[in-house]
Amino acid sequence: MVTREQVAEGRKEVQRAAGWSVVAAALLTFIKLITGLATNSIGVISEALHSGLDLIAAGITLLAVRRASHAPDTEHQYGHGKIENFAALAETIILWITSGWIIYEAIRRIVFAEFAEATIWGIVVMLFSIFVDYERSQMLYKTARKHNSQALEADALHFRTDMLSSIVVLIGLSFVWFGFPMGDPLGALGVSVVILFVSFNLAKRAYDALVDHAPEGTREKITELCSQIPGVVECTRVRVRFSGPELFADIVVTIDEDISTAEAHSIAESIEQKLIVLAPRVDVVVHIEPAEGDISHYSKMNIYDQMQVIARRLPEVQSVHNIRVFEIVDSIDVAADIEMSADLTLEEAHSVSDLFEQRLRDLMTNINSVTLHLETTMTKDKAEDITSEALEIVESVKEIVSEFSPPVYYREAKIREERVGVSVLLECTIPGQITLTESHEIADAIEKKILERLDAVKSVFLHFDPV
Repeated sequence: MVTREQVAEGRKEVQRAAGWSVVAAALLTFIKLITGLATNSIGVISEALHSGLDLIAAGITLLAVRRASHAPDTEHQYGHGKIENFAALAETIILWITSGWIIYEAIRRIVFAEFAEATIWGIVVMLFSIFVDYERSQMLYKTARKHNSQALEADALHFRTDMLSSIVVLIGLSFVWFGFPMGDPLGALGVSVVILFVSFNLAKRAYDALVDHAPEGTREKITELCSQIPGVVECTRVRVRFSGPELFADIVVTIDEDISTAEAHSIAESIEQKLIVLAPRVDVVVHIEPAEGDISHYSKMNIYDQMQVIARRLPEVQSVHNIRVFEIVDSIDVAADIEMSADLTLEEAHSVSDLFEQRLRDLMTNINSVTLHLETTMTKDKAEDITSEALEIVESVKEIVSEFSPPVYYREAKIREERVGVSVLLECTIPGQITLTESHEIADAIEKKILERLDAVKSVFLHFDPV
């Protein structure tokens, strides 16, 4: 994975490359302009204009890569990378304007027979320009590919087209040297054709990046990489876009619904690691959804896990708990509490419980009976603290707890009165070495005695702290 320090160093390298291209473009513009005016060569002057626009484009690139290097902020949460894409599009438009002027001037000189004279200086300047353009374009392309900088790539294209057009002009001047003066404007026309042809693809790529066009083949590549991750059932949605050199990907994958949260998190991290190969900098968001396979797939689970899976598949069921399994010879009886929304009617809730029972029987053929106690989800009612007024209840609760001492010791009781009656919130201590099953049985016995002896009490909630 690319570190923050490596990203910072990479952006500095991009900025240095952009800075040197400004220097090179300024040098070539000056030399070509002086030579073109001295020789009256439309080919050389067009090259000077081309280099001048390259200078402007190089300046745009330098400003763009500096701004694009800024870290994301509250107003630009995806960073400033699209400034590079905008700069690349602006540079190609400049190239098209240059081509239009060259075509106009070349045709005008052909029509009015205004031809230049070939001189050794024009040829020398073109050779020098070709050498500088080649070196700068190679350096810029190398840096652009290394750091996926579209602005630098556009700048490299400017120097590459400058080099190609210089070759065309050089050929035109050679024709003039050998007595064919129309070779100069025809060479200039060749320059414009080269510029238009080469810049079109870059302009399209810059435009695609600005409108978040998905890169060709990226969806298929991501789907293939996700399918290689154990536990992934399907990659159902992929959304990708570039912002400068950074690739942003939003992915939705389905996994087996019985996989734990920790395993699901591990799968998401594995996907993120796999996608690093797609670009130098990748920002991935993975959304995981459970996949509902054939219910028979879960026939080898224990009955507790099977009931949890069935509950998850029924949207009306909030939870299933207090599960009891009674083994009787070669069959079993199952009892459990099922929580459902309080908005359901009894008829609707009963239909859901019937469906739950049928799915459980489909998984386990040795079930004799299924008893499901229907409960509603959490309710919130206004209550009043009557502990200080219900001292008789408190004392009775203490007495009942004392009957189980040891190992149970009374700590505190809070008495609450609500619309449906009185509730006891009881806290006791018990040795921590007692098994959870034993502590649950003791709690059931205490709750049962309190409800039997105290008619006013409608519910008991008992909490044990380990000693």
